[in-house]
Amino acid sequence: MEEEEKKQQESKEFLGNIIDMLARLASDKMYGPLDVLATTPDISVALGSLYNAIRYAKSQGYTIPSEEEFNTFVAIAKKNPEVMREIAIKALIRAEKMKQPQQQTHQPEKGEGK
Repeated sequence: MEEEEKKQQESKEFLGNIIDMLARLASDKMYGPLDVLATTPDISVALGSLYNAIRYAKSQGYTIPSEEEFNTFVAIAKKNPEVMREIAIKALIRAEKMKQPQQQTHQPEKGEGK
């Protein structure tokens, strides 16, 4: 039982790295890969979208998933395609959290800037 829990935890970590990468894209307003993952049950379409996401992330100098992480994603998605939608939603939420500190605007205090 302990071995199974360890595998599930590792899978979540790997998916977390994919979610992080997709969140970076979403924070750049590149929503296409997330839209595809959220709407397609077809793993081959999703993989095409993930390819584009990885290509873009690499071109921007972002961290990309390892081959092992990718393989874990594919194995999970083949067993349960709904996980692709979950990953897209989580990436969108995480992207919003990434943007929040940047969205805080400086409110001048009384008498400041005069």
